[in-house]
Order: sequence, then C-alpha cells, then structure tokens
Amino acid sequence: MKKEIAVSLLGAALTAGVIATGSYGLSKDNIAIYEQAVALEQENGNFGFEGFAITDYPVAFYDGDHDYVIRWKDNGYLIERRRPVINSIAATAYSVDDHYEVLSPTVEKMSSFLGMMSGGSWEYEREDCVATLWHEAFHCWQLTNYRGPIEALWQGKAAENLIVEHADTNRQAVSLFEQQAALLENAVKTDDIDKIREYIAEYKRLDGERRALLSIDVTALEEYYTRVEGSARYIEASVYYRLAPESFKVNYIDNIGEYGEGSNKYYRAGMAQCMILDALNPQWKKDYDFSQPLIHLIYTELNIPQEKNF
Repeated sequence: MKKEIAVSLLGAALTAGVIATGSYGLSKDNIAIYEQAVALEQENGNFGFEGFAITDYPVAFYDGDHDYVIRWKDNGYLIERRRPVINSIAATAYSVDDHYEVLSPTVEKMSSFLGMMSGGSWEYEREDCVATLWHEAFHCWQLTNYRGPIEALWQGKAAENLIVEHADTNRQAVSLFEQQAALLENAVKTDDIDKIREYIAEYKRLDGERRALLSIDVTALEEYYTRVEGSARYIEASVYYRLAPESFKVNYIDNIGEYGEGSNKYYRAGMAQCMILDALNPQWKKDYDFSQPLIHLIYTELNIPQEKNF
C-alpha cells in the first residue's frame, strides 16, 4: 500500500472555485482531488505532450447513484449532477455525446470497493486518485487527436483473453519477456548512454526471438498496450512523482521487470520506454503521434538498426 502523504503544491493555485450550481453532494475530498489535478497542470503544463491539457476534458465522479461532472470553464469549474453514463467501479476515458470524458468512481466508492475486494480496509489515496485522473485524461486526448493510429493497432481484438491465452501460456515467450523487461528496468535506472545502448541492443535481439513465437494478432495487441497504455502510465507516473516522490521508485520503477498475467506488464514496459526516451531526447514527445512504436524511437536515438514490424 502506498504511504499516504500530505501534499503541498507551491506556486500553483486555482484562480476560482465552483462558479455555478454547487456540488450537489459531491464530497470535499473529490473536489480537492480535482483541484489538485488542475493545480498540477498549472504548475507542470502538459509534461511535454503538446496540446494535452487535463482541463480540456470533463471529469465525472460516480458515487453509485449519480455522476458529478466537473467542467473547467473561465478559470474556474462547474459541477453538475446527472444520471450515470455507465455503472462501473473503474476509471476510464469514455465517449459522451461529441466528446470524451474521464469517468471515475468517487474516492469513497473506490475505497469501499477495494476494501471489500481485499477483505479489509484499503484507502484509495489522494495521489492515486490524482494520477489516475491524469492517466484517463491522457486517453481522452489520445482518442480525440490520434484515433486513427490507435484504432489501427486495436482492430477490435479480443483484448485481455488473447494475451492470457496465448502470450501468457507460452513459456518461452514469457521467459524472453522477463529478460526484456529486466533490460528496460536496468536502462531506466542508469544515466550511462553506453549501458542503455547495450541493454537496448540485447532487448532488440530478444524481441526478434519472441515475436517469432507469437501470432501477428498477439504482438499487435501487445504493441497497442505498450504504446497507448504505456504512455498513459508514463503520465500517471510523472504525476505521482510530483505528489509522492519518496514512494515513486518502489511503486513505478522497481517493478518494471516483474511479469504478471494480462496486460499490465505492457503498461510498465511502455512507461519504461517513455522514460528511456526522456533520457535520450527530452523533446521526443513534442510531435509524437502514436503512429510509431516507442521502442523504434529508442532504436533511432541510439542508432540501432531496426526492422519495421508495424
């Protein structure tokens, strides 16, 4: 469990509060989470992704009965209550009418759910909430601006079960992925460019072996998770670092090399690739359009020959 901390954001303050309608019963904790997410934007901008702003997308908190929709407007925010768009205890980016919104359970709803699932008390902490809002807002931005290349990767595939039934049951592929993930973790943890080049060259060699073991559908879905979800995890991690730097490493860096069934391992791999790109070329995000694998950008920066797999 991540340690709960008190967060102070110096130099970043909202210029206005609720500008209409009131909270309709949305708790102060949820409002504070939204305000902190916006304060991070005011202090840190878009973390390098040009045109991305969390305030461009409404955030709807679901309490089990209603959505409480917060919209940023004129240096303040408006809160409205409506019937829930979906009845789900999960944070997601969702198309509502002609735009995307961040849908999230309230902190109370999520804490209750996690407590029930864990059989005890599990508080959904503020830094987790704020980082999750940024993660999902990034998906809103991706889908609003880069839907074409993202859908080209997705292609209506069966998602999680395709990974579990094929990638996770192939022992050789699992072993190769574990080796690759360890190389990514090592590359993230060093500032030595020669070592990064060594790790990534070996990563590429193993990647060729692994791809030969899996179908095109599986590797394309893996790439979707790595590229799209991995970059969103990178945004989440960037936010979390600013909120809880003392626990950032254990929660986001030290587990890059871990293997687990399902898609989450690709989130970590994509996040790691974004971090490696930061070390090689901090400007890589400025015009990134999600049409290329992140690892290909790394190969280019390191002058490592590559084949076009996607």
